[in-house]
Amino acid sequence: MNFLFYAPQMAAYGGMERHICSLAAACCAAGHTVELITTSNSLGAELRASMQHPRLTLRELPVARGRASGARKAWWLLRQTLAARVRHWDVIYTNGQSGLARLVWLAAGKRTRVVHHHHTAADEKEQATWSDGFRKVLKTAPELVGCSRATQQQLARALSRSNVHFLPYLTAAPAAGGWIPEQRPKPAHERLHFGFLGRLVVEKGIDRICALSQRPELADISWHIHGAGADYPPKFFASYRNVLYHGAFSAGPQLQRILQDLDATVLFSTHNEGMPLSLIEAMSAGLPWIATDRGGTRELALSPANCQVIPPNGTLESDAAAVRSLADRIRSGTTSRAEQYFAYAAHFSPQTVSAVWSTFFETPGALSPGQGGGDSKVPALTPAACTASKSN
Repeated sequence: MNFLFYAPQMAAYGGMERHICSLAAACCAAGHTVELITTSNSLGAELRASMQHPRLTLRELPVARGRASGARKAWWLLRQTLAARVRHWDVIYTNGQSGLARLVWLAAGKRTRVVHHHHTAADEKEQATWSDGFRKVLKTAPELVGCSRATQQQLARALSRSNVHFLPYLTAAPAAGGWIPEQRPKPAHERLHFGFLGRLVVEKGIDRICALSQRPELADISWHIHGAGADYPPKFFASYRNVLYHGAFSAGPQLQRILQDLDATVLFSTHNEGMPLSLIEAMSAGLPWIATDRGGTRELALSPANCQVIPPNGTLESDAAAVRSLADRIRSGTTSRAEQYFAYAAHFSPQTVSAVWSTFFETPGALSPGQGGGDSKVPALTPAACTASKSN
């Protein structure tokens, strides 16, 4: 099959970028041909390397992310689309909040499937930011996919569509390849290490992490901040003695080392989430997590003993009590890294998710409207199967 992918301005590293690059590489590994068009040239070296395949062609507007005008992007994209019309495309897959997606659809033939994938929350606050052009993309896309069931439902309500699908993110597992050790009890003299990994913006609850770090009942926890953002320069964390700021990070081995050094990850979002990739990555390392009940977050709590979903508008005191509860379970050894990993493997591992996307792309009608992910006919991995795969 021939696939034409379009993504707007992709950053050097990010959740949407990891998904698109992983999906393109998976399609090529399955024997298909992919041409990926993007209106920037800012992908990081690691993501570029992940797409080195003879069946994959990357076409980029030769301008850094955020530097090209709308007119320049539209003119360049139109020329790329017209050139692409000489080929037959089985699937045109577009992604992201860009009204320019409709230009790419011009390359479709009579038998081409056109799929648009929305990878953020699509809640009312976000809907207020949609341009008229992008809202038209969402309304007229022949097939529309949300990255979580929460996003799927928001899109269906906002657009009065009954044919929105859910399909999960595809991303490489940073902890893949090594067995997940069981959680051992931690004696009182050993500190616990809770971490945040992601963009340092107010909406990710960075201020709440800092406030929790000063709570006396949580004095045995060190809080590790991995990421970067203009709102939180390194000096911001200097006055919080239980917070350790590590700076920006990259995928691959560095991310794997970070996860291996943590006891849990946290996400105190103040805005709705699409499908929090940082929590999926934590699960791939078997890590417990605590997060606010926003958007698609609750859908990741597949191993309840190893997750703590807290109210989105909780007080500092109630959040501290929830953190203490998870910390005590970790310290006593009653959480299970193996069970958390099994939940990840059954629903979000590259093997599982690529099979779901392959079924969706290769078999029209394989998913009825509203289906996807765990609702598909793709068999999930069981704990026994996971154990067997590690011993082979």
